[in-house]
Amino acid sequence: MATIEIFMLGNFEIRVDGQPVLAQLNQSRKATALVQYLVLQRGAPVPHKVLIDTLWGGERCANPDMALRAILHRFRSMISQEQLTALESCILTSRGCYQWNPNLACTVDVFQLEDLAAAAEQCEDPDKRLEHYQQIETLYRGRLLPLSASEPWVESIAMHLHAYYRTAMLALLEHYRKQGDSERLVALCERGLEKNPRVERLYLELIMALEDLGRHSDAQLAARRGRAAGCLHHAIEPRQAATAWRQARKADRNMENDMARLITALPDQEADGAMLCSFETFGEIYRMQRGLQAQYGVPIFLALLTLTPTRSADAAETERMMTALGELIHTGMRRCDVAARYSDTQYALLMCGTGGEDSAPLEHIKQAFYRIPTRERYLMNYRVCAPRAGQKKPRARRARAVRKTKETV
Repeated sequence: MATIEIFMLGNFEIRVDGQPVLAQLNQSRKATALVQYLVLQRGAPVPHKVLIDTLWGGERCANPDMALRAILHRFRSMISQEQLTALESCILTSRGCYQWNPNLACTVDVFQLEDLAAAAEQCEDPDKRLEHYQQIETLYRGRLLPLSASEPWVESIAMHLHAYYRTAMLALLEHYRKQGDSERLVALCERGLEKNPRVERLYLELIMALEDLGRHSDAQLAARRGRAAGCLHHAIEPRQAATAWRQARKADRNMENDMARLITALPDQEADGAMLCSFETFGEIYRMQRGLQAQYGVPIFLALLTLTPTRSADAAETERMMTALGELIHTGMRRCDVAARYSDTQYALLMCGTGGEDSAPLEHIKQAFYRIPTRERYLMNYRVCAPRAGQKKPRARRARAVRKTKETV
């Protein structure tokens, strides 16, 4: 049986029996992204709609379903041309879904690192935990998929993986310094700076370790490198590194505690339903989402829900019905949706990401609203639009009475 390895940390590469394969993937950005995205789902089926939103985002595509099938066909043709029988069934298709074959025997460095981080967290034996950290440090060759680092589906995973690596690095630095093993400290810091040359703590650790080894000229060179990278204060010299190191070490520990307190102080992320807020807050969230749309192509949808009461309906009952409609919006929409009272008889609704174009939730809200007991009859209507990135606001219609452009004198 062939050995299949997939590397995503530091670069992207697929190897079969130790040999790099599918070099042609570099010529097709969409085919590469399709493979990478499916692999990262750990064999879970992915609907076509999700893949289309992921691969094209805000880009225009006349027939995305056909384009998606063409990408898969191209990838399979590459496999056929290289006669890679081990990968013939790597992507499975089912009704409305694609998935990376969960039964395919392959190793993925991302999953290996995640498993090691979980094992280290649960390990009670300090020596065994340190061994896991050493494996994580070796395995982490760089950021996840650096050529796709700006993609939203890469960024969040990359941050988690880097956090695991950082935890391992700090534990190893503490251990080697406690053991007085300056040689290993130097090697560890050099490897770390190759992956990220802007980490102040690593420069300070490196300078101190070189000073301990009597390599004063190398320590001076490391200090100059840190200052040139812009992450080491210009006043820090090798002889002052110990003081700065203690400050950085204390700051690292304080930041961990501060971050934990910040997360605790924020609202519960598991709260169900859409967010109801003031229209001013709604406007700020809309502005932020428009920025995300422009940066990443994340689709957003704007809806306006309107109640039309009969002439005999009194204001108190209309207000009660609007309150009831607000509760239906809150419970009937997703946690990523935001709503606000726009007028006495209207709600504005902002829907973000995949699924926002689906009017079914709004229809369910309408049906539930019509089941609310009331003395008078109310109509509920809604309209949905999809603001495009870079689209200007429509001009307000001018009044019918327009002054003549020319007047007689």
